[in-house]
Amino acid sequence: MLKKLSYCTAILFAVASILSCKTVQQANLKEIKPFIGIWDVTNHPGSSIVFKSDGSFYNLAKENGTKIVTHSGSFKVLSNNTYVLDITYARADAVYQLAGKQYINSFQLSENNQKMKMAGVVDAKNGGARLEWTDQLVKVNAID
Repeated sequence: MLKKLSYCTAILFAVASILSCKTVQQANLKEIKPFIGIWDVTNHPGSSIVFKSDGSFYNLAKENGTKIVTHSGSFKVLSNNTYVLDITYARADAVYQLAGKQYINSFQLSENNQKMKMAGVVDAKNGGARLEWTDQLVKVNAID
C-alpha cells in the first residue's frame, strides 16, 4: 500500500512539474510576443533587429550591400517598458563593449505593436565614453 501511494505521489509530482513548466513557457511567450519578428531601425537605415520566439535576438547592419550580424544573444521582457539583453556574441571590431554583457533597456510599443521606441546605454571599450542610444523601429515582414 505504501509503495502504491509513493508511486501515485511521484506521478502526480511529475505531472504537476510538467504543467508548471508549460505555464512558465506560455507566460514568457505572452510577455515577449509583441517583440517577436523583424524590426527595421528607421533612424539607422540598413539596420534590423530580429527577436525570435525562443527568446533569442540578433542585430543586423548592411555593409557593402550585405547584411551582417553585429551582435546577438538572448532577451527577456522584465515589465511593460523594460527588457534585458544578454549579449553572447559581438563582432570583434565593435566600438562598444557588447559581448559578455547584460544591458537593461527601455521600450515603448505603439498601440498596434507595429512601431517601437527603444533606449539604453552601452559601455565603450578601452575607457571610451558610454553611448546613450535611442532607436525607432518599425515591424516588417522580411529582411531587406
